[in-house]
Amino acid sequence: MSSETSLHPKSLSKANSAPPYWVRFFETLTYFLKLGTVGFGGPLSLVAMMQKELIEDRHWISQDEFKQAFVLIKSMPGPVAFQTAVFLGRKRAGRLGGLAAAMAIILPAFLMMLVYGYYYDLIKSNRSAQLFLAGMQVSAVVAILFGLKSFFLPYVRRIDYWLILISAALLFYYQVLPEPVLIIGGAALWAARRKLFSSNGKSGGVALSLFVMDPKFVDLVLVCAKAGAIVFGTGLAIVPILEHDFVSRLHWMTHAEFMDAVAIGQITPGPVMISATFIGFKIFGIKGALAATIAVFGPSFFHMMTWFNSAIQFLSRQKWIQEFVFAATSIIMGTLAVSTVAIMWPWHVTPWYYALFALIFALAANFKWPAWLLIPTGGLIAVVVGLFGLV
Repeated sequence: MSSETSLHPKSLSKANSAPPYWVRFFETLTYFLKLGTVGFGGPLSLVAMMQKELIEDRHWISQDEFKQAFVLIKSMPGPVAFQTAVFLGRKRAGRLGGLAAAMAIILPAFLMMLVYGYYYDLIKSNRSAQLFLAGMQVSAVVAILFGLKSFFLPYVRRIDYWLILISAALLFYYQVLPEPVLIIGGAALWAARRKLFSSNGKSGGVALSLFVMDPKFVDLVLVCAKAGAIVFGTGLAIVPILEHDFVSRLHWMTHAEFMDAVAIGQITPGPVMISATFIGFKIFGIKGALAATIAVFGPSFFHMMTWFNSAIQFLSRQKWIQEFVFAATSIIMGTLAVSTVAIMWPWHVTPWYYALFALIFALAANFKWPAWLLIPTGGLIAVVVGLFGLV
């Protein structure tokens, strides 16, 4: 750059207009604390708010840079809104900005889940509260199904999508392979299938081990970390995975307790994966809540704070990434199909809940209500019906 260009008044104006670091850090912290407090409506709603307020209005980064980053974020495992927040926080205020964004966007919902966990036994002892929670459980499953729609629609006409989905569902149902191996390994094989058939290939893996004295605590951390590391596209997809481990495999909580956590997690602001906080609290108290929260969000935080910013341009140009994401999505939908049926199965003894499910499904389909409105509505309907003695 010539000296004339560097001293151009416009260049000086742009340089002088950049606020000091401490201002940018405080701006990052306060914005994401506000977003974590009032950010209802699910991951896409949170991302839309960030795009409008931080990209269009405040110009933290360019529209092109945001779009390029968001495409890759959607192709990665982990909660989309949380990863977008960490990415923008780091771009605005460096590593401390990324850390501030990560903590601020989940802190309000984390505190709400602690309060809910503390008073959970008292809530369950009240008949109206029981009905309210039961109705919210039904609505939560409806919200999960509509939240997973984005997994389904892009590939619905592809035959290979259905073949992979059905194969994954069968392998998962009969427990032929551990779930992480099925998802990551299956997607990698699909992405590399042409090379594998034409030449010799090698594959490898990376294992993350955590050593804590209490084996049960280790299981809690590993299950949450596994879920956070392999779930693509939306935090809602984590629900069947956690249900399979904590309810069906480990038997640490009942199905009703788990679905209560899901329902409350979806009506709190911020990322929906915060349901893991309640699960950790129920098992180990505040220590478990902190461990579960850090573990479930940890993989995404690691991605955003380390390699993501450097690798984004390289990965976005690779042809194989689309095939990998396609196969991973297909496999996950197969496992989710099995797990979602397992979540709904306990209702077979209470047909009334299927009627409520149909009603809530119709409301969601016709009025497109957000989860934070849809789920309490199911609870209120259940309370009203209970007052007339129909349940």
